[in-house]
Amino acid sequence: MNVAKAIELAAARVLRTYATLGAGTSVRAWQSIPVDGSWDKDQDRTLPMIDVRCSPPSTGEAQSIMTADMLLLCRTKTDDDRDHAFISAMYGAVQGVCDSMFSQFRLGTDGDELTAFKAALSSELGDTFNTASIGLTWGDSATPYEDGSENVIGIGMIIHYSRTDF
Repeated sequence: MNVAKAIELAAARVLRTYATLGAGTSVRAWQSIPVDGSWDKDQDRTLPMIDVRCSPPSTGEAQSIMTADMLLLCRTKTDDDRDHAFISAMYGAVQGVCDSMFSQFRLGTDGDELTAFKAALSSELGDTFNTASIGLTWGDSATPYEDGSENVIGIGMIIHYSRTDF
């Protein structure tokens, strides 16, 4: 069971559905690159892009709650986005979806975004992943920076969950 890959796919699906990302923006789940319809086997990245990455899970002292760190990196070409307006709008859209999911978790309301996230995880992982136990906290984010010819900024979330098989 590849929980990190499933989280990446679920987050990408939610972003594609609920975030207004701007024309031509691709959403790339790091371990499932061909899922992004704009992917080209001869080109590593198509920008602008949301690059969804998730760490392998770890456990706390009690060994019953698992956590996985997810990072949602917004990327644009420096030459195409000199004033950073596009990446700022992209970041705002991603932050909006994350805020909605976090709010829904905290209030226990499971609105559209969190329901879709849980459904996608359940679809990928089956019954051993306890979607009722999913919790969210904010994680380490990426301060804006330039990476070669790219502008980058990222939002971090930590996914907390339990499994039914241990």
